[in-house]
Amino acid sequence: MSVSSESVAISIEDILTALKSFETPELFKLLKTALTEAEKKSKTTAKATATKTTKKQGSMPKGAVPTQLKKTHAWVKFTLKNALENGWESFTITQKKGGEVEEITMPASTLHEGAHIYEDSITEKTPNGKQIIHKEAMSLSKFRKESGHPTYAEFEALYTEEASEEVSDDAESTTSSKKSKASSVVKKTAAEKAAEMEAKKVEKEAEKEAKKAEKEQAKAEEKERKKAEKEAEKEAAKAAKEAEKEAKKAVPAKTVTPAKAVVVKKAEEESKPVVTKTVVTKSTLKKEDVIPDDGMVHPWTFEGKKYLRNADGETWSVGSGGGIGKWVGVYSAQTNKIDTSATEPEFDDEE
Repeated sequence: MSVSSESVAISIEDILTALKSFETPELFKLLKTALTEAEKKSKTTAKATATKTTKKQGSMPKGAVPTQLKKTHAWVKFTLKNALENGWESFTITQKKGGEVEEITMPASTLHEGAHIYEDSITEKTPNGKQIIHKEAMSLSKFRKESGHPTYAEFEALYTEEASEEVSDDAESTTSSKKSKASSVVKKTAAEKAAEMEAKKVEKEAEKEAKKAEKEQAKAEEKERKKAEKEAEKEAAKAAKEAEKEAKKAVPAKTVTPAKAVVVKKAEEESKPVVTKTVVTKSTLKKEDVIPDDGMVHPWTFEGKKYLRNADGETWSVGSGGGIGKWVGVYSAQTNKIDTSATEPEFDDEE
């Protein structure tokens, strides 16, 4: 019967039906194979994608401030220092987020224990209030410059630079044009923005806890899977051992009866020529050559090969399970050879 080399699709129903005809050791073997395949397919291999960033030729060194922005940076630092020393007025922070622009109104400062802080910023988490930071000073400096705040004239009088270091008007106009493309403007107070950030923080913590719980569940499932696989292996090994034990019991042991004694007539003995024989005693034999004269076969090694032999020299090979195998011949201690032409003796069947 020829078998096609093409793959044959087997449905799950066919497999389940075939399982009923399998023996216990085969079922455990199948279970182990199925668990191994399930483990391979459940694991996902994540490939890390390396993002290569090519540095543009002629770009500024990291941390260096472009020439056209030096004055702007100096103005922001001046504004921050002045605000911390003298306080600040209410101003607006404008930032683009997604497809909209947020306008957050920041409160003016108030003096608290010798330091200028935001109004209503004293809370349980910030008992000393909150002061203006560099990021917020950027918006304050822009507001003051556009509104003609006296501090900008003071800064102009103190700041000196080369003509080439002036702030690029084109850069500012480009930034303004980008912001004008936003689809909508959302106005918020500083308190509303703080509440929004707190809500996002809580949401992030909840997401973190959910991922942690998911990880713990996956770990528990993996542990149970390994436990089930180990139990299946144990049961398969146990079933295989029991099957081997039963197989050994099923092999019948042959009983070897002593060869029939041959009665030689006295006249025949007298007519035969006298043959000188070499008598081999037990003292001259090796331990493995001494076969008990009990009518049974015993393990015997000859020329490096294992046989089963009785006291009369009748020799058989070792069959499967340790029983009597094929007939070999009759061993002679005088010649130290096995006569393979000798006829196999007959045995009495056990009742």
